[in-house]
Parts: sequence; C-alpha cells; structure tokens
Amino acid sequence: MRKGLATELQWFAVYVCAIVFVGLSFDLGREAAIFALLSYALWLFRNLGRLEAWIADARISRPGKNQFFGIWGEMADDIKLMNQRHEKDKLRLQTVVSRVQQMTSALHDGVILADSRANIEWWNDAANTMVGLREVDLGQRITNILREPRFQHYFDAGEYREPLEIESFRNEGQRLLFQVHPFGAGERLIIVRDITRVAKLEQMRRDFVANVSHELRTPLTVVRGYVETLMSVPELNPLMQKGLEQMHEQGLRMTSLVNDLITLTKLETDDRSGQNELVDLNRLGGLIINDGRAIANLDHTLVNDIETGLSLRGNEKELRSAISNLVFNAVKYASGDTGNACTIRLSSERSGPMFHLHISDDGVGIDPKHIPRLTERFYRVDGGRSSGAGGTGLGLAIVKHVLLRHDAILRIASRPGAGSTFSCSFPIERLVVAEKNQAPSAVAP
Repeated sequence: MRKGLATELQWFAVYVCAIVFVGLSFDLGREAAIFALLSYALWLFRNLGRLEAWIADARISRPGKNQFFGIWGEMADDIKLMNQRHEKDKLRLQTVVSRVQQMTSALHDGVILADSRANIEWWNDAANTMVGLREVDLGQRITNILREPRFQHYFDAGEYREPLEIESFRNEGQRLLFQVHPFGAGERLIIVRDITRVAKLEQMRRDFVANVSHELRTPLTVVRGYVETLMSVPELNPLMQKGLEQMHEQGLRMTSLVNDLITLTKLETDDRSGQNELVDLNRLGGLIINDGRAIANLDHTLVNDIETGLSLRGNEKELRSAISNLVFNAVKYASGDTGNACTIRLSSERSGPMFHLHISDDGVGIDPKHIPRLTERFYRVDGGRSSGAGGTGLGLAIVKHVLLRHDAILRIASRPGAGSTFSCSFPIERLVVAEKNQAPSAVAP
C-alpha cells in the first residue's frame, strides 16, 4: 500500500473514532457516525474539486505547485511526473522528426508524403525542385497538383510493383522516375528520382546498337552472297568447301543475331500504336504449332490446347514473335542432350485478374539458379542451351519486351527432370471472349 493511501486511511479512522467517541459521550453514537461519514465525504469532494481544477490549469500550461497532501498530493505528484515524461517523449519525437527531415532534405531524390486520402502532408527540397510544390499545396490532393495523366492513372490504380517513368512536367528534357510505397493506414510515400542522365545513356546505347546492327546487315549480306557463289563452284577443293560451309553457317548466325538486335531496338523505341487489334489466340497458336512441328521433324509432339473463342487485344506480329520464340525454344532445348522425344503443349488459363498462356514441356527442365537470368541478353544455360543449338541468346529478351508492351509479364517454372512451363500473364482486361453465335465480348476484370 502506498504511503499516501495508508496515511489517508489512518486519518479517516482517527477522525471517525474521535467523532463517534464524542457522540457516545452524549448518547448520540449513531448520529455522530453519520456526521463523521458525511463530513469526510464533503472533505473528499472538496479535495477532488481542487485536484480537478489543478488538472484543468495544467492542460493549459505546465502543472503548478503541488499544494495537496496525503493521497491527493501523491496523485498530483504522479500527474506532474507523467506530464514531465510526456514532455520528454514529445521533445524526443520532435528531435527524431526533425532529424529525419534533415536527412531526407539532404537526399538528391524527391520524397513526398501523402495521407490516406492522398493529400500532401510533407515534401523535401528535392521534390520541390523536381515537381514544383508550393506551400499552398500542403493538404491538397496530390493528383490535383501533379496533373500528368499517366501519373494520375498510376497513383490511383494502386499497382506499384513497377515504377513510372515520365517526362518532367516542369523542366523540359528531364526524365523522372516515380515509385510509390504504401505504408501505415493507407498513407503513401512517393519517391521521385531524376534519371535524365541514365535515360540519355540508355538512349545512346539503343542508338548505338541500332546503328551498328543496321551497318552490319549490308556487309553481312555481301559476304554471304559471295560465299554462296563460291560454294556453287563445281569441283571445289574439299578443304575450301568445308571452310566455305562454316563461313556460310556463321554468316547466317550473325545475320540472325543482327536481326534480333534490330527487333529488340524497335521494341524499345517504337510506340504502342496498333496494339488494340483482336488476335484470335487459337488460330495464332495453331500457326505457331505447325511451324514448330516443321522444326521438330517429328522428334516431339506439339499440342495446341488454347481455348477456342478467345481473342487478345494486342499486336499480332509481336505476339506471334514472342509465343513462337517460346515454342521454338522448347523444340530446341526441351530434350537437352538426351535426344528423347517430348510433348510440348500450348494452353490457356483464366485466373482472377490475369489471363495466362502456358508453353509447357516434359523435358529435362532448368536448374532454378538460372531462371532469374534467363531473360537477360546473351545469357545462356549450360548443356542443351548452348550456342551450338544455333540460338542468339536474345529470344527471351525479345519475349520480355513484347510482353511489357502488352502490360504482361513472363513467369518461368521449372525443375531439373520435371519439365518447364513458360507462362505469359496478361491483364484480364485485354481478353475478349466470343460467345457462341454472338460477337466477341470483353471479359470483366
């Protein structure tokens, strides 16, 4: 028991006993006890009122001097102690907040805080420089301040797995990268990064690859033409014949590599116009499977299991390039060095907000350590996926870029000895289903 409470109980006992003793002297014991209790209750209410008034003053300013005693004094001391602790915590938090603001102000990247209603709460100096925020913008909805349509769609969609790269709406020639990170109860942290230098370097790289690829195409055509002419010479020395055949084979491979580089450059630089045509997936799958059977030479079984009546909004030429790359890769590499016949299946699946095209095989599979790097340019897997198979190492990079242009992603699932499945996952909004005897209708997300 705390000292103040013990003292208060002692006073209460002494006071009641004294009043009752006096009352008994006059044969008024009961009346004396009632008087003692009532008077003590009034005393308690008086002290309670004083304490309440003291607390009310403490809400406006710091708690005043403790003029109480007993349990009331202890309660006042406790309140002063809690207030002091609160002030220390408040000061510590203010110091932390100030420290964080100083650190974020030192960043070259812009930082913007938005609350659960998308209203701007705070930003650092870099964000002010990049997007031009002003003091009057505090508390305003961020999409009312940053009115770029692509940013508004990106922010409101709530899908922040990939950042948004756009041209600056404040500084001409500047490229900005926006990345939104949700946190707390609906708040969002927006990171703005100036990637102008990186974008210029990337553009230089694309221009260099495109120019070199185009410049190589003409001399390669000339070299191949002369090699083919020399190969047709009758009674050619066998040694020269073998050399010319190797030159012709490598010339074809170089031509294929240059063509793939040109295709990649076009995919990176061209706009997305012409990507709203309806592509009949079952028909497209049938054409690709027929091409694959010609390459397989009856070594593999190719099956088209795409559901009939499905169409995809996109560019048919690009989609055919991506899917055929995956099917032809399966034809070339599924059996590895074993030479065993495999079954290669092209199928479709609708799953929630996504539509999937699966290219699966029951071949040798891929070691999981290679899967994250398969879409890198020129990356090769050991064994059956070597340059001896005639590939350029750019097929899956082309597939990745085609899918990105169709708002889709490539997923790869494989285990050694258990086959592989390459899945092209499209937003369900791109899928159009044709009902029997009816025109095609878009699938609701």
